[in-house]
Amino acid sequence: MRRYAADISSLAEEFQQRFRDFAAIEKEILFFFFSPFSVDPDDAPDHLQLELIELQCDAECRSRHQQLPLVNFDCQLDKGRVQEIRTFAKKMLSLFGSTYLCEKTFSVMNINKNRVRTRLSDSHLRDILHIKTTVFEPDLAYLLQSRSQYHPSH
Repeated sequence: MRRYAADISSLAEEFQQRFRDFAAIEKEILFFFFSPFSVDPDDAPDHLQLELIELQCDAECRSRHQQLPLVNFDCQLDKGRVQEIRTFAKKMLSLFGSTYLCEKTFSVMNINKNRVRTRLSDSHLRDILHIKTTVFEPDLAYLLQSRSQYHPSH
């Protein structure tokens, strides 16, 4: 029972630390997830306020924002004009993207390590993690065709 209590206590502390980390950047997170046209510039991080005001005053940008999905809208923004906002968006995306990748990697590692624990070496595990965390679609038709050329009896 004590072994589990220590593990649970460790997990609880880890969760509390993650929430403290998010609380420290709450203002930035809220800015990132709302429309740039619905955010009060005073609530935005200081280094983004001037660009945000300029963006909100641009009627053409406001119109495009209403017509396009957010990703397409962001791609059409003048890179030189809203450089701080673009840099900030990339930072926020990388924050959540890297957290997701870490969680995905840990999950894949646990599933594979538990399933074939005794047969996995470090190099096998590294290869599995590389495959599972890479966006890659193998050309199965080509692989099967090349295999059948080398092994005609199969």
